[in-house]
Amino acid sequence: MKIAVCDDDLIFQRQIKEELDQYYQSLDVLIEAFSSGETLLETVCADPYGFFCVFMDIEMPGIDGMETTRRLRKLNRNLPVIFLTSHRDLAIEGYELNAFRFLAKPVEHDRLCRTLAALEAERRRQVRISITKDGRELFLPVEDLLYIKSENIYLSLITQDHTYLIRKKLKDLLPLLPPSMFCQIHRSYVVNLHRVFSYSGKDLVMEDQTVLPVSRNRRESLKEALIRSMAGKASWEIQEDRL
Repeated sequence: MKIAVCDDDLIFQRQIKEELDQYYQSLDVLIEAFSSGETLLETVCADPYGFFCVFMDIEMPGIDGMETTRRLRKLNRNLPVIFLTSHRDLAIEGYELNAFRFLAKPVEHDRLCRTLAALEAERRRQVRISITKDGRELFLPVEDLLYIKSENIYLSLITQDHTYLIRKKLKDLLPLLPPSMFCQIHRSYVVNLHRVFSYSGKDLVMEDQTVLPVSRNRRESLKEALIRSMAGKASWEIQEDRL
């Protein structure tokens, strides 16, 4: 598991690395430090799912932490970002970027431990698919998938920017996917209902504008699944507005 720390203060980098090492006490947890948003983005661009989370300083030379996070969201929209700042008035903008937490500098040990525990609990709730890439194991959140294409004993997992090939049959992966989020539209295709752009009754257009065929005998079930998906999302948004 890798954790990124993005902060131009080298002393702080060392301090938080020591705190993280003390918390995990494991050789399997690697802490990578970055002194600018640009260098972090280069690394994440090459490996969007390589980090468990990012500790992000807001005020940095070059592109600041807010802009870095905006760009990170295009690479991996579910990557947890913990903002580090001494200015609480920046919190509203950070939450608009779906920040996981804010930690005030200097970081208190107890607050850091509670944040890490919450991160681990959130990770356990998420459904992820294990992928081996370049000799390393990645864990792809299923909500990042646009669709899945089956090719005999291989599956292509398509996200907005990457395609991952795994050796697995569709019938073995389907039971692992949340039925409220995924629907099989063809013997070779399963789609993320939350990432559908349009449906004509025959063809399905995904967010990346890929057009996928829908089998005749699956058209009605797809329509019903889309209606349930939209109803569920609307209900969730209403609940969020009330919080």
